[in-house]
Amino acid sequence: MATGPAKHTAQPSSGTDGFFQAPPQVRNQFEEDATLRRVFEHFLSTSDRARFSGPLASFADLVLTPKVLAWVVDAETNPPFVRELDTWGRRTNELVTSEGWRQLQALGIREGIVATGHERDRFGAAARVWQFLKYHVWSASSANVTCPSAMTDGAATLLTRHLRRKPGALEASGGFADAMSSDMRGVLEKAYARLVSRDPERAWTSGQWMTERTGGSDVRGTQTLATLDPGFVAAAGEAALSVREDAEGSPLGPWRVDGFKWFSSATDADMTVLLARTPPPDGQSEAPISAFVAPMRRRLGPTEASAVGVPLTAPQGTVLNGVRIQRLKSKLGTRPVPTAELELRGMRAYLLGAPGQGVKEISTVLNITRLHNSASACGYLGRGLSIARAFARVRRSSGRLLADTPAHVKTLAKVHVEYRAQMMLTYLVAMLLGRVEYAGDDAPRPGSPPSNNSSPTLPYLNSLTTSQSANLLRALTPVMKALTARIGIYGLQECTEALGGVGYLESPDPNANIVRLLRDACVLSIWEGTTDVMGDDFARAVKGRGAVEVVGALDAFVHRALGMWSGAWKDAARAVGMRWERVKADIGAGEREELAARGREMLDEAGWVTMAILLVEDARRDGDAMSAEVARRWVAKKESVMASRPWNEEAFWDKRIVFGDGEGKESARL
Repeated sequence: MATGPAKHTAQPSSGTDGFFQAPPQVRNQFEEDATLRRVFEHFLSTSDRARFSGPLASFADLVLTPKVLAWVVDAETNPPFVRELDTWGRRTNELVTSEGWRQLQALGIREGIVATGHERDRFGAAARVWQFLKYHVWSASSANVTCPSAMTDGAATLLTRHLRRKPGALEASGGFADAMSSDMRGVLEKAYARLVSRDPERAWTSGQWMTERTGGSDVRGTQTLATLDPGFVAAAGEAALSVREDAEGSPLGPWRVDGFKWFSSATDADMTVLLARTPPPDGQSEAPISAFVAPMRRRLGPTEASAVGVPLTAPQGTVLNGVRIQRLKSKLGTRPVPTAELELRGMRAYLLGAPGQGVKEISTVLNITRLHNSASACGYLGRGLSIARAFARVRRSSGRLLADTPAHVKTLAKVHVEYRAQMMLTYLVAMLLGRVEYAGDDAPRPGSPPSNNSSPTLPYLNSLTTSQSANLLRALTPVMKALTARIGIYGLQECTEALGGVGYLESPDPNANIVRLLRDACVLSIWEGTTDVMGDDFARAVKGRGAVEVVGALDAFVHRALGMWSGAWKDAARAVGMRWERVKADIGAGEREELAARGREMLDEAGWVTMAILLVEDARRDGDAMSAEVARRWVAKKESVMASRPWNEEAFWDKRIVFGDGEGKESARL
């Protein structure tokens, strides 16, 4: 008979003893992410796949190295700040960024995150697809240096368009003729070369300043004013500029810009593209909105040097070009990005294009940055799913791995289907952009790059003309931007939940810190236009100037693909075709204002049709069973084309979708 209280046979846990979770091991995304591999195979030719697979696998390893991830942690934990004064009390108004941010910027430049998209002499029409494949594995390890990369890419694209103008060519608007001066051409040529450089010591980044206190995407309330002032007349209380050169020794522009910008990302950039009002033409009262390009810094004159503080990180003997940083923004996410309020007083700039064409000019930039936005959404979600898969492989609940828990895997499978659809849409847009840009090049192309980057197994795309590609690009860019941003946020929320309490932690380990990705992703549905703004842009595309051609390109794309579907895909072809005809009928019958009011619905419907085609075509090109299952599930979201199946058969396919074919098939069958 027991004589005392019962005793434990095990020792209690403590801070150093007991169970410790084995850390999840995030793998090389190019090797482990089935969706990334499918996109790589779908949108690249056989020769390009052979050419790029090794470099992409190596880069996917590099972005997960301790050195790179340490830079991410440094950038997150040491956000930018403004150093107002130097030791002796002289004003500097200097932006200071972390070492991690600067190292990540340099790495992105060396890897050609911007440059690749402009190296069509090396990569042909595949340049954009290759650029954004690298971008995909980079974005989640970049601490958001992709934000200035996006604006740099947009600025380089805009400058390319202007540099194609012949010297002395005129642009007329409202009686104003703008002939690009030799000074301006030299400035733009130098700027472009630096924007697309792979040398961190030489490369520039660019800002993009549109937003003012009156509005973001709606620039009609712009209060920043530009005045033609080739004589550099000093305003009251200002000293005259004795040195009229930027930090590189190039002549400053003849326009003076004054105003206030409310949201200005990439404040550490070397130049910027911005909007300002130019004086109203004769006989008119409204000052038109125009586009300008300006350097961020200028050289100091001898009389200024004694009054300006010595900067810690900026080039000696230079000062901001009429820019004062009022304050940095405190944000939910993208914390390493120096987003600021900027006061402009006497900023020297060059006019891009004709007065009043500012929105048209800036749209060139926006079409690029919106693709970057979507690539970031896909990149964040791809990394989040990679972390969730890694966690499911090591975490146990109720006696079994999460990877063998049907409910857990079912939720992840749903996100994976969405992820693959958004990836296919994003890289279709990247491919279209690359084709259109390559077709428009008029400069000599050294070597022999391929005439296009389409595989012979993609006849639904090969048949598109350059004009149709451009019109399809116009229609699908707002669709892509809107849908990828929202799916990215939703998917990362599910990935956060998939890690339980650990998912909610601001972990110092970037490979476990999904909540950082979720915070950063939240800006993507806002930046470069909210979802409703994208709905309005889509309405303009299908009801505005050139709408007949835009809708015609969409129609040709849809029917070319559906006309090839037979056998197992016959019902899907009928369902997708009927859905498209309803969308087309709505476009034809509706006024632009009505379509804008129904913008989210129209984006969703057009996006669903496009992604259904892409997913089915991906499954058809090689008969891959798992890709066929993803396509069927996507079509079944809106149309009943799948017969019901036993739950354990569904669970089997769930696991294949999440983990691929080589992992635990027997346990997946339950």
